[in-house]
Amino acid sequence: MLLELHIKNYALVEEAMIEFGPGLNVLTGETGTGKSIIIGAVTLLLGGRGASDLIRTGCEEATVHGVFSVKKEASLGINLADLGIELGDDNTVVISCLISREGRSQRRVNGRPVTQAMLAEIGEYLVDIHGQHEHQALLRQRKHIEYLDNFSGEEGISLREQVNAYYLRISELEADLKELRLSERERARRLDLLQFEAEEIDAANLVPGEDLSLARVHDVLASADELYEKSSLAYSLIHGEDHGIPGVIDRLGSALEELEPVLRIDDTLEDAKELLQTAQAACEEASREIRVYRDGMDRDPARLAETEARLAAIQRLKRKYGDTVDEILDYRQKIGAEITKLESSAKELAVIEKEIAKTRLDLGRVSEELHNVRVQAAEILRKRVSSELEELAMGSSVFEVDFSEREDPEGVPVGDRLLAVKADGVDSVEFLLSANPGEPAKPLARVASGGEISRIMLALKSILASVDEVGTLIFDEIDVGIGGRTANVIGEKLAAIGKVRQVICVTHLPQIACMADIHYSIGKEVKGGRACTVVTRLEDLERVKEIARMLGGDPESSTTSMQHAREMLKIG
Repeated sequence: MLLELHIKNYALVEEAMIEFGPGLNVLTGETGTGKSIIIGAVTLLLGGRGASDLIRTGCEEATVHGVFSVKKEASLGINLADLGIELGDDNTVVISCLISREGRSQRRVNGRPVTQAMLAEIGEYLVDIHGQHEHQALLRQRKHIEYLDNFSGEEGISLREQVNAYYLRISELEADLKELRLSERERARRLDLLQFEAEEIDAANLVPGEDLSLARVHDVLASADELYEKSSLAYSLIHGEDHGIPGVIDRLGSALEELEPVLRIDDTLEDAKELLQTAQAACEEASREIRVYRDGMDRDPARLAETEARLAAIQRLKRKYGDTVDEILDYRQKIGAEITKLESSAKELAVIEKEIAKTRLDLGRVSEELHNVRVQAAEILRKRVSSELEELAMGSSVFEVDFSEREDPEGVPVGDRLLAVKADGVDSVEFLLSANPGEPAKPLARVASGGEISRIMLALKSILASVDEVGTLIFDEIDVGIGGRTANVIGEKLAAIGKVRQVICVTHLPQIACMADIHYSIGKEVKGGRACTVVTRLEDLERVKEIARMLGGDPESSTTSMQHAREMLKIG
């Protein structure tokens, strides 16, 4: 629902703030005052083009802001989430459009920049405008099948959902089939390559982390002579062996012997003695470990050669399959899964083909059921729309629902034919109209005027209003060429739709205006020598005066017009 519309420096509007409400909102005023400007501003919010000639003369930019209330769980809320746009806590959508003299347009939804195409997509969920041949869902054939399915009720909607589910499943299966359907030669070549790689890796008997541990072993083996010499020297320096000079252990022993006479006289150095004894024991342990390390040193050139050969073999595998042994083993696991898949692809292909065939039969069956429901619903809709059009002074018009389908050898079986199928079934649906007796029914856009389109949409919305997701309907030119009883009927139908949807109507008919829940007058004033459009919400006496004006009387002097206006408002 459109809550607020703020227009600044747009066409003849200097600045206007319009607050709309639920029910029937009407805009009235003399011809040429700017009612179309209001509709144009809304059109801009719905993805219309923002030309620089729409900017008020003397201004550098024009802005239009609209605040809409939506349901978070509805299609629009889901669509916005897909576009990365979040609804506020109050479930509102704020659309802002700016047009500059330089020709640049800026569009934002809840503060996020969007393209004109994105805004047009969002706008389809917000408002239907019925007047000129712009933003009219009724003129877009792809919407006709949605109208019909909504009219068919739960059965049609349920069957359409089933058709969509089967259609998506077939798409998924065919994608899997395409991936599996490599040529036998390509599959065999790929399988041979992967099996060779697997055998080469398996033959190496790799152990996780082996390359790192081997590198450490190699470093030790390559430096064995130097390590033996250095560890021997360290042992001798500690233990005193082979060099003819006392080692650290001997020197610590001598130091302890020298302390004995001192301690017999003065025990002050008792702690020092204990530290020397501890150091002596530590040195004994250290020298033992160094000796064991030295004596166990592997200085075998054959072992070094063997290690280098193993590292070289691993390096060759690294150049092909990964930077580390762990990566090579991960690659082996990956190709193992692919080998299994390739080996079983023939069997898997048969399984998928069988499921596709079954799903195609199910899709064809449900599509046929949906078609039958649509045909029945179309006949009921045709009769009801025709009845509505008769009430709307279009009794000579003929409304039809046209079905077509296309045979396709790759399609789904429906009856004894193979038909092309889409996510919504095998049907193409289009609403046709013959506006004049004796003329064949043709697509709406080719035969209907703006006013006729609005009345056809009014007839459809009178029937479909309770199931349509679009929250706001705008009717412009709906009263072209009508009056009398038909005007009363249109007013009543607009008011009835207003019970379940917000309706905004630009009208010249008092029979429609008197039904309004909210009434705005669009006028023109001269400020500083320049004309500007002024929007005023009418209440009480001002509304009576406007209805009297629309009746053709002078509200300032015609008591009859004023009285008639009061009576119409009382009834409305």
